[in-house]
Amino acid sequence: MKTFILTDNQDIARIGIEFLLRQAPIQAETIEKAGNKTELEVLIGKYPDSIVILDPAFSDFLNENILTGLHNRYPAIQWFVFSDNIDEDLLHQYYANPRFSFVLKRCEVNEINAALKYALKGENFICNPITRMLLHYRRTTGNTGVHLTQTEKEILKLIALGRSAKEIANERNSSVYTIITHKKNIFRKLEVNNIHEATKYALRAGLIDTIEYYI
Repeated sequence: MKTFILTDNQDIARIGIEFLLRQAPIQAETIEKAGNKTELEVLIGKYPDSIVILDPAFSDFLNENILTGLHNRYPAIQWFVFSDNIDEDLLHQYYANPRFSFVLKRCEVNEINAALKYALKGENFICNPITRMLLHYRRTTGNTGVHLTQTEKEILKLIALGRSAKEIANERNSSVYTIITHKKNIFRKLEVNNIHEATKYALRAGLIDTIEYYI
């Protein structure tokens, strides 16, 4: 039987999801609760194949970078993002990942239960409203399969304007390692090998204009 770890400082949501977990067909035997980052790390270290139900909007110790780091360290964890404020960067980075599910709190109980059952089977679940949002995004943007998060777009623009990794890190109050990691992810997504090719994409995508580029 899987262990569920609840990480949500919104009392009513935590009580509600705990109630669902104790009903058929889930009937969870073990439900742990994490109120801070240390407690969460201790619990996922103890239960490295558990299902973590979290709302980053109501967890002041969680953000995209921390979640990515935890996912890399504990690849068997199922992450069940349960929120009405889904972070766009997080969604586009992980919506196709089998270890991540995205469900809105306003969804009907039947859909939430279905999502929990998928998580128990080690499969991801995207609720209907988010699926429609993703489809709308692809239609309106003419998306061809390449998606850069907002952070990656901002970093690509700075790269195209000639900023070094150190300069970008200073400007964004981040580490050089983080910027280099973003750069590698950008190049991988764009299937390019150098700054010149990445810059051409930035120009075509309208991230920078020719006047700004040549100044």
